[in-house]
Amino acid sequence: MCGRFFLDAQAGEIIEHYNTPPPDLFAPRYNIAPTTPVLARHAGGMGLYRWGLVPHWAKEPSIGNRMFNARAETVAEKPSFRNAYKRRRCLVPANGFYEWRLEQGRKQPYCCHRERALFSMAGLWEHWQDAEGNELYSCSVITTEAIGKMRELHQRMPVYIAPADYEAWLDCRADDVESANRILRQQQPGYDFYPVSTAVSNSRNEGPDLVEPLRASGE
Repeated sequence: MCGRFFLDAQAGEIIEHYNTPPPDLFAPRYNIAPTTPVLARHAGGMGLYRWGLVPHWAKEPSIGNRMFNARAETVAEKPSFRNAYKRRRCLVPANGFYEWRLEQGRKQPYCCHRERALFSMAGLWEHWQDAEGNELYSCSVITTEAIGKMRELHQRMPVYIAPADYEAWLDCRADDVESANRILRQQQPGYDFYPVSTAVSNSRNEGPDLVEPLRASGE
């Protein structure tokens, strides 16, 4: 599962990494939660998408509130995700994500990362429109079974897409999912993690202090 993450990167780093500029409204965020806008790189560039995929056939967008994750094992078959998996894959930039573990009667949050460097989570995006013509662009993060130390925190983790696979992951022109299937099946790298302040548990809290190790926070 990936239900909260952070993106601690400036526009220049995004441009260098993805070879395309982010939208003007982009800014680093440290407590990104479902139903809020997230940055995503698609085949044509970059945009901000509501986190929680709304299928094109949905009657109302609230269905996306619970579809912020798609499982790698079933994404190609699930009616809610299979069309997007075939035609609208994307990369969701992050510097890390959060997971919680029950410790001494309370949920302790952990920051999970790869040296806190910018990386890409596998994603899907979708376009939805209501009868009045109102449009919504939304996305979902694909997760897989946790490996290594991550299993101490949670049984799921986001799928990491290596830069060498960006082009293949984003190329949906032929409606061919074999390359995407290969990427999902290949060995995933692990993530490191450390405890952070319980302030991150409230999605209204924001700021770089949320990703600082707990020992440095004074708690």
